[in-house]
Amino acid sequence: MTKTEILVSDPMKKKTSALVLPLFEEEGALSGALLTADRALGGEISRMVKDKEIRGVSGETTLLPTYGKLPARNLLLVGLGKREKLSPESLRKASGTAASVLRKRNLSDCVSCLSLACPDTAAAVEAVVEGTLLGLYDFDGYKTLKKESPSYALATLAVAVGAKDRAAGEAGLLRGEVISKNTALARDLGNHPANVATPTMIARTAAEEARRRKISYLSYDRDKLERMGLNALVGVAKGSDEPARLIVLEYRPARPVNKAPLLLVGKTLTFDSGGISLKPSDKMELMKGDMSGGAAVLGTILSVADLGLPVHVVAVMPATENMPSGRANKPGDVVRAYNGKTIEIINTDAEGRLILADALSFGIRTYHPELVVDVATLTGAVVVALGGQAMGILGNNEPLIDRVRAIGDRVGERGWPLPLFEEYFEQIKSDVADIRNTGSKGGAGTITGAAFLHHFVDETPWVHLDIAGTAWVDSGEPYKPKGNVGIGVRLLTHLIEDLSRNPLAKAPDSSAPKKRVARKPAATPGRRRSPRSTG
Repeated sequence: MTKTEILVSDPMKKKTSALVLPLFEEEGALSGALLTADRALGGEISRMVKDKEIRGVSGETTLLPTYGKLPARNLLLVGLGKREKLSPESLRKASGTAASVLRKRNLSDCVSCLSLACPDTAAAVEAVVEGTLLGLYDFDGYKTLKKESPSYALATLAVAVGAKDRAAGEAGLLRGEVISKNTALARDLGNHPANVATPTMIARTAAEEARRRKISYLSYDRDKLERMGLNALVGVAKGSDEPARLIVLEYRPARPVNKAPLLLVGKTLTFDSGGISLKPSDKMELMKGDMSGGAAVLGTILSVADLGLPVHVVAVMPATENMPSGRANKPGDVVRAYNGKTIEIINTDAEGRLILADALSFGIRTYHPELVVDVATLTGAVVVALGGQAMGILGNNEPLIDRVRAIGDRVGERGWPLPLFEEYFEQIKSDVADIRNTGSKGGAGTITGAAFLHHFVDETPWVHLDIAGTAWVDSGEPYKPKGNVGIGVRLLTHLIEDLSRNPLAKAPDSSAPKKRVARKPAATPGRRRSPRSTG
């Protein structure tokens, strides 16, 4: 495990394997630590900049040995691009890029001066810690071939801050450590194969993590769920031999600032075959990550507890597989959800909204929350609409939607709002039940999926995050190695921290159409989706 620390003394006097320094694009004159390093090396850095051997563009790295002219054995120059575009996210990416160089060169410790480039010390330190630790994340537990040398580990990461910024630096360091640790847990759960990360294993992991913190834990099995009336969740689980679980975690500090809890609900579909509406086989193996929403809310409530935020939070994780069998839901079946509404199942591959429907209405009617956020790899349509760069944001409360989007922009987990016009709700009217689980017309799959969920949130302020396009990367990015990203932990933790200081206004949302607040829901179109698509 990497030890992290704040460094307020002169980083140029610190012995280390690598001193990480920022270099901006198109800035001729060197300054600060970079100027000191340049003078120690006899002007070599300024010469390389002048000759355009190094340019400071984003993602560029240059490793220079110091040959004993500085206490640091090496200088690692990292390009940050143009100064006017600097943000915590660019620091996060630069730190992830630097981490890959440290790994390749087997450097055991480093001092990062990247945070000195940003005036917001807390945000900068958090970004440097997250970028470094998440950039070093490696999931190789199933590889049996032993390497000739032990796996790489960065022993120490020291982050330099100004002498007057120690308190802000320590706050950022703590957030970065906590969020990175719990994001790594979320990544692990999403990267484990589905024969390991079963609903039972997810429940056991949640129980173990809850015991280490002041978090209460409940887990309902299938028989109990059936008696309670969570028939939409039970219906999806019927096709699998793996027992379903409804996992409930509650963090309640001694003096919470909120009278009613914040409710987080995460889709925890540990494998999605599509059920009777079977998916194509190509890339179906990636459906082990269909529980990424559940992993996100688990990582978030753990982060809230680790940071000691004064907020009452409840996390609900409906966990099951979606498999084809003689007991599985069939197209045309009708189930009655926990809130009493009947659902006609048109496509069994639109199962995520079914388990979320029961989890949402159970959580709202049991805990009467102040607001609710659900997170789900719900639709392939969001990949078509937004690619892998942004999650879809929908809901019934414009101020909450705006808050989520703004915080996502700030912390590097971006989203984009989509509308919930009344017309979309017409698409899931059923001839035989209250609603149907896919739309009767093509298009707008992400929107109609959210409209379906709208039926199960009553009047509670609600935001739905569709993370199907952002939960997984097929090729490594600076602080996102190939595989599960652990998306959502950073966004939700910062959202809860923000709400602890600035609660959501109690007044009704006058900017949202009244029709949207309590209308009829809609669902995704019934066309066949790719394996990456989920329901």
